[in-house]
Amino acid sequence: MNREQFKAICRKTQNELKSYVVTKLKKKYSDIYVNKDFVYAKGTVPICLVAHLDTVHAEVPQVFVEEEDKISSPQGIGGDDRCGVYAILQIIQKHNCSVIFCCDEEIGGVGASMFAKTTLASQAEFQYMIELDRKGKTDAVFYDCDNPQFTGFITDFGPWTENYGTFSDISYLAPAIGCAAVNLSVGYYNQHTLKEYVVPSEVDYCIDSVCRLIEATKDTDVYEYIEAEVEPYYYGYKNYGYSSSRYYYDDEDTYLVQWEDDDGKMHYEELEARSQLEAIGKFVVSHEDVPFRKIFDVLNESAYAYDMR
Repeated sequence: MNREQFKAICRKTQNELKSYVVTKLKKKYSDIYVNKDFVYAKGTVPICLVAHLDTVHAEVPQVFVEEEDKISSPQGIGGDDRCGVYAILQIIQKHNCSVIFCCDEEIGGVGASMFAKTTLASQAEFQYMIELDRKGKTDAVFYDCDNPQFTGFITDFGPWTENYGTFSDISYLAPAIGCAAVNLSVGYYNQHTLKEYVVPSEVDYCIDSVCRLIEATKDTDVYEYIEAEVEPYYYGYKNYGYSSSRYYYDDEDTYLVQWEDDDGKMHYEELEARSQLEAIGKFVVSHEDVPFRKIFDVLNESAYAYDMR
């Protein structure tokens, strides 16, 4: 990792980073679309790379704490998802993939949802999509996309093991475009907290692995988006568990909001809502003194009830 380049990315606000990536993309792409919600560069390789430009932190890092293979900041490093932005800027030096940089993922996937409504989405033709917005080193998360051939293509290729998450930009993008998508680990940890840190060697590992995957992809490796139709199932997380939010509920359900106060103490509050995002919205409205970055997790009642049995 070029640490100075990475730290420069972390220091930028969302708008500053947006201008920065546009400048970088203009050096390699002739077909670029920019609006207030996203940046899209159309490449010659029919694989699309995705990351988001915002973080949950209230301010950009002013101080960096660097260890042998770890970078953090008392202001919050913002590895979610500055690691993904950095990784994509490295990958496109070798491979002219299409790129979507989304704004405001952390408040509900705003940029991705707006892109999904455009003709750019309906006209896009990708073999598959890769989002780089997952904690850790070897996770592969598919959300609503239930294409067994694509899952096997990703997990059989190299380091990735299927895991489960709540939401990311491909939750909107993949069904709108109609191609399969995966979110891969990109080397950050403790996201959404001031204890977040980045492991540079794992960011490089992600970059190398994705480049090898792109190079190994044949013209016939085309994977459509197939919507999951199975019933919800749940995975334990810490003491309560979480559910895969590939499943949304039309009727109101009970959600447990887990948040941390300034002293590091965890608090829990139950809210009635129709989705995880609605629960977050209700909590933020009723707790104006709690910064969004202090929300640790939002769990469906069935998930934490299952885990506590």
